[in-house]
Amino acid sequence: MEQRVNIKFCFKLGRTATETHETLLKVDAVSKKCVFEWFKRFREGKEDVKDEPRSGRPPTSTTPDNIERVRRMLTDDRRLSLRTIAEELKISLDSVSNIIHEHLQKRKKKVYAFPTLLRSSNV
Repeated sequence: MEQRVNIKFCFKLGRTATETHETLLKVDAVSKKCVFEWFKRFREGKEDVKDEPRSGRPPTSTTPDNIERVRRMLTDDRRLSLRTIAEELKISLDSVSNIIHEHLQKRKKKVYAFPTLLRSSNV
């Protein structure tokens, strides 16, 4: 979003898309294709820098009900696998992963194993 505002600013200043791309590369990585696409939109008279609404199927698996069900399942047994939860709730693995990581803010803890020292008595 921030890049789009910067591109629009440079467009309003009368800079070319190439000049804008070179300027933005100094402060932020932005593809040349992205700059040229936004310049094209601004030339066509579109002023809004937000994404246009898209058609498509709305998300149906990440409902408040499913989020609560996943929360309860993990409260009962925190070692459940994503596959087990997905099969139980009849939703996709991606949806379960999204619910756990994005909505419930759960992360897998890393467990480090420290090797034991080999002693001459153990060998």
